[in-house]
Amino acid sequence: MNIIKKGMRFIRKFIFYLSSFLPLYLLLFIQNVQIKGENQKKLTIKAFFSQFYLTSSGSVKIFWIVLTILSMVSILGVFIFAKIYMKSSGRKATLKNVNYVREDTMGYIVTYIVPMIAMDIHSGRSLLVNFLLFLIIGSFYIKNDQIFMNPLYNFFGFNVFSAEDRVYITKLKKHEIRVISKNNTEVRINNILGDIYLLTKD
Repeated sequence: MNIIKKGMRFIRKFIFYLSSFLPLYLLLFIQNVQIKGENQKKLTIKAFFSQFYLTSSGSVKIFWIVLTILSMVSILGVFIFAKIYMKSSGRKATLKNVNYVREDTMGYIVTYIVPMIAMDIHSGRSLLVNFLLFLIIGSFYIKNDQIFMNPLYNFFGFNVFSAEDRVYITKLKKHEIRVISKNNTEVRINNILGDIYLLTKD
């Protein structure tokens, strides 16, 4: 039973990790998709869609297949967060001695996401190097429960901050957090993983 729980926990962390790169998948798609053919004429609908799996070959085909799988799994991660964690009732709690320290997700984008945009999808070596980098980052991300390092939270209006040796993901503003802490107002928290919680007003 312990093995099953650990396995499920790993899968959840892995899905959250993949979803943190969703902006990268979108940028890679925009950068590499072909809209015009060799004659500079717009591709037909059939030609446009066939470039992903049918007419492409070698490393390009692998790129599109992997990108599609990663994108689908990432969307699943967003769905899990929106439909399961945000809809869960969680439990009531109070915030005490809050030392608001906002986590820097922008650094995550600059350090990990931006460099991968430069990959050459026509080079098997480039794809391999970026894939290995992706795995190395993932091992650090998963091992250290870094699921809060996700630019999608900021994109959808969430703030990520740490307090009481916990990391909270919330749509509450900094001044609201401090007022809640000062007045010992009850909030609702829902554990996502480890010491990471989704925080909402009660």
